[in-house]
Amino acid sequence: MQSLSQEIAKAKELANALQSKNYPGLTDEKFKTVLNRKISNWETSTYTNLKKADPLQKCESQLNHAEWELKVNKTSIKSILCDLNCYSSLQPSANILFWKRKLLAINRKTDVKNSKSFAETLNIIRRNEIESWKKEYKKQLLEWQVAEVQKYRAQLLKDLKEWFETIQKMKNAFDELDIEPGLLWDLSADELTEQDISFLKKWAEYLNKAKNLRKLCELMGRLRKEEKSGRTEIVNSTIRYCVREPDPTSNEMVVGIELGSDLENVIPQELALLSDPDIALLFDLKYVEKRFMCFSKQGFKSEIIEETIQKEVTVVDEEKMGPIIICLDTSDSMAGPAEYVAKALTLSIVSRAVSQKRNCYLINFGTSIETLDITPPKGIRDLIDFLKMSFHGGTDVLPALYEGVRMMQNENYEKADLLVMSDFVFPRLSSEITTLCQKQKLNENRFFALSISPFDTNHIDDGVFDQIWKYNSRRGGLLDITNSCTL
Repeated sequence: MQSLSQEIAKAKELANALQSKNYPGLTDEKFKTVLNRKISNWETSTYTNLKKADPLQKCESQLNHAEWELKVNKTSIKSILCDLNCYSSLQPSANILFWKRKLLAINRKTDVKNSKSFAETLNIIRRNEIESWKKEYKKQLLEWQVAEVQKYRAQLLKDLKEWFETIQKMKNAFDELDIEPGLLWDLSADELTEQDISFLKKWAEYLNKAKNLRKLCELMGRLRKEEKSGRTEIVNSTIRYCVREPDPTSNEMVVGIELGSDLENVIPQELALLSDPDIALLFDLKYVEKRFMCFSKQGFKSEIIEETIQKEVTVVDEEKMGPIIICLDTSDSMAGPAEYVAKALTLSIVSRAVSQKRNCYLINFGTSIETLDITPPKGIRDLIDFLKMSFHGGTDVLPALYEGVRMMQNENYEKADLLVMSDFVFPRLSSEITTLCQKQKLNENRFFALSISPFDTNHIDDGVFDQIWKYNSRRGGLLDITNSCTL
């Protein structure tokens, strides 16, 4: 039988095997981190539960007391009999009679009851009896613990499988929406319900019905292109390089042959002249005339040289894509496909905006408004709850536009792009809001409109919006009204 620690550690192995075999697409690092944390928490709680529910705690306490008495020499026939009663309650089939006969045999020797050998014999009997008792206790405890761990582990794997399925459904829904894991959500998110995922799937279905909606997502995702400006600057830079030069004070290596009289560096062939007395005189003559062939040696030294130069460079300043404000019409006239299209687009646009590190502010309007600023720690849970809301009453876009203009006064929403998604079934805008919007354009704010309607004509105020698109929710056609071209 495996040990308790091995049985508990097996849970991680089985959980990872379950995930890799049935849910191979769940590979996100944050998901792995959360999975490991869930398993770690399970291990901690399992140890705690085993300790609390231990049915052999009383036996353990009695066993510990018996070991302490044995250690401090407080053993008696009475204490051994008490041990045997505890032992027999743990294991009724234990051979208690064997130990009682041992005690009876030593008890008959009345002449040694008070002797040192009598106490030692009692200690030996009790030590052996405790060892048998302890062995049985550990065996039964381990069997109970393993059985409990297996029950806890089965529940853990069941819970993890349900969690894996939920995360997989989330991933599939977000994949259909072309939303990559990132700042808005990740595979570690486990707070979404089946109803939330159902909403995601429905929005994904509407986005997938027409390629034009995909194009619209791309258009919405880059409402403001990055602006770049360049300037020329003169910068100083230091160049370091290494120069290797001859060192007259060093003779590290042979670099050639030269004529001279340096006996220390004479080549072996010249020294060979001394071996023959007939030509030894030639050696002396060469020495006098300095015509020995000698090794030429040279050393080198390296020196780091720094040189400062000036050069012109072009510095490019990038202005990040501006914030975005979305006004979403959920009035009664939008109920149905138009509302689902608008919410699916909102989900996709917000995800892109967050990934581009753009501030994003949502305004849900009917006769009144609800707002949501998508900034950390706000995430997918808050966004889905917001998108679930619908007014399904009258339509009044003015509060939404006033709120949008108000947010443009906030430093976090300077140069913001505002997008209104509606069927535009409402009266003309007042001159007051038109003037406010036109004034706001002077601060580099821009206003866009997306009309979602099954009808071919509906009114959109030209004096407010820089760009207008129209999506026919019945035929799926997308028209750029401003440029009068179909996308």
